[in-house]
Amino acid sequence: MIILNPMLDFVFKALFGKEDKTSKKLLVAFLNDVLAKENQEPIVDVVHINPFNYKEFEEDKLSVLDIKAKTEKGEIINIEVQVQNEDSYRKRSLYYWSRSYGETISEAEAYESLKKTIVINILGYTEITESSKIHTTFKIMEQEEHFNLLENLQIHYLELPKLPKKETEDLDAVELWLDFLKESAKKGNKERLKELKERSEIMETAINQLMEISADEKMRELYRAREKARLDMISKLKYAENRGIEKGMEKGIEKGMEIVARNLLQEGTEIEFVIKVTKLDRDKVEEIKKGLSN
Repeated sequence: MIILNPMLDFVFKALFGKEDKTSKKLLVAFLNDVLAKENQEPIVDVVHINPFNYKEFEEDKLSVLDIKAKTEKGEIINIEVQVQNEDSYRKRSLYYWSRSYGETISEAEAYESLKKTIVINILGYTEITESSKIHTTFKIMEQEEHFNLLENLQIHYLELPKLPKKETEDLDAVELWLDFLKESAKKGNKERLKELKERSEIMETAINQLMEISADEKMRELYRAREKARLDMISKLKYAENRGIEKGMEKGIEKGMEIVARNLLQEGTEIEFVIKVTKLDRDKVEEIKKGLSN
């Protein structure tokens, strides 16, 4: 059986975003491991704000899917996976944070009601080139004395290419999750999956859940439809790009012929000969000639 890649957004959401005990257990464990260094109290429970359902994939095969959950303290957590590099991704993740943060207050409430909002970006490429750390966290801090303005903003980046090559027993908690996300769908990786299962109960649960998702024919059909839609879009963009290049070349050639026509007309060459050489239409050549006499 082919194992679906958990770094595909809809597979990731099926794994961590369902309204069932197993999915919530995985999400809580993942969040507590990622947020452990923030020294905040462990998350006990979460409520999915946008739980997984098949319909959202069927209606929009190219939508960007994320997981949005609320903790028992009312904190909002938004998780997104991104496999390929995307322009202005940092701005996008900040925008996602601001949008989620704004949703924690209603018009009738005071600003005090705003809740801590955390965005976690799991990336299949390197975005934070300024650091070699696999897990970087950003907050609003005073520049020199480094104290937080508020605890309400946290943006995390977890970057798979920075994952060190280690034996499973040497991986820390966050590295273990990223190793699972990176390695699970690779062919010939049964031994690695076995090692991950043996490492912890939660890893065994995650792998078993992924296997169950991968065996679901409806999920496999969604994968095929989503992959087709993605490839079709790439093809359309490539076609549009090639047509743009062709149009640009045509415009460049036309512009060059106009310069040739202008030079010939300045030397007193007959209009008929200029039209024959440049392949410009008569109106255009006459317009150029008129411009020379002004």
